Amino acid sequence: MTTRTRPSLARHDGAAATLPPITSTLRERQLVLLRAVLARLDGQPAGLPPWSLDEVRLTGLATGLTALAGQLGLFDGASAEVVDYIGEQRLQVRRRVARFDDVLPMVVTALAAAAIPAVVVKGGALLHGVWDERWTRPMADIDLIVPATHRAQAAASLTCAGFRPLHSNAFEDAFLAWGDGGVGRTDGESAEHNGRVELHPGWLEFLHGYTVRGFAPNETTFDHAALTAHVLGHLASTVVRAEVRAVNVVDVWWCARRPIDWERMAVLMSETDPRLTAPALWLVDQLVEDAVPAAIVAREWSRLPRAARRTLASASPADVLRDPVERTSLRWRQSFARTPRERLAVVDAMAWPDGRRTVRGAARRLATRR
Repeated sequence: MTTRTRPSLARHDGAAATLPPITSTLRERQLVLLRAVLARLDGQPAGLPPWSLDEVRLTGLATGLTALAGQLGLFDGASAEVVDYIGEQRLQVRRRVARFDDVLPMVVTALAAAAIPAVVVKGGALLHGVWDERWTRPMADIDLIVPATHRAQAAASLTCAGFRPLHSNAFEDAFLAWGDGGVGRTDGESAEHNGRVELHPGWLEFLHGYTVRGFAPNETTFDHAALTAHVLGHLASTVVRAEVRAVNVVDVWWCARRPIDWERMAVLMSETDPRLTAPALWLVDQLVEDAVPAAIVAREWSRLPRAARRTLASASPADVLRDPVERTSLRWRQSFARTPRERLAVVDAMAWPDGRRTVRGAARRLATRR
């Protein structure tokens, strides 16, 4: 698997900003696993270090790649306890996908009966015709986009259909198809853990205390270009938050294997906030060979705020992978904000992440994240 950064992503932005390194050991292991999976998918040889069972558990759960890596044979030479764990995880993921296969038609039927236009996105769409190894992709939930004007009606329809309301915020209404809403197991995927359904009022992605908007769906089913643009948009939001789950990079690999109308993609991206395009292209450009045409990558990169370009130019792919004990700095977060309102939201979210406003706690958190 080759790694490169196209010159178009670095020119005319001046010197890269100097930011404190945020890459952790867990993030480095995730990058090793992600590169190995991508190499095997491309038919290239790849292997993994002799990780302990705990390292495999943490890395697999963070990436969402345990079952796929097992399917690709990356753990065939591991210890017996690791091999047993990989087998159990593949079974859990398969059972979970099967449960969501049963739930999805119920959700679609309930919304259709109420004449609510809804688009299935993310895993619910990718597992039907995009991912060949569909039984190896973990799903946390079923995501659908509905018009904002139909939000209350859509929520009522799912409640009447037997889905239990879980939470509601500016960018989603969540329901449970099964489970108790608890944390669940922390050592891997589980078929019994919460089966969530999330309704999104239009395409909104949460960044750092504020939301940004993607293109407006005008249909009930995405074509492949629209689905790919949405996949990239969700990935971009996690790059900005520095909590990428590596399985979402593999989503792009699967999307890129099928014919894409790049002219339509370019139009859809032009209708999308650049923070939901360029950060994903920056990451994919370094990990997935020629997934997106260079002209589109360069154009979207130029639309990104200069401060954000400088921030990403100083980072590595490992820096943006998920680690629950690592947090981005105030400087990182502010570089992606575009308006005074967004900058204020960044500070507010960092100072009071749990909603409890105490001056002493806020000052301590901000001082440690500059």
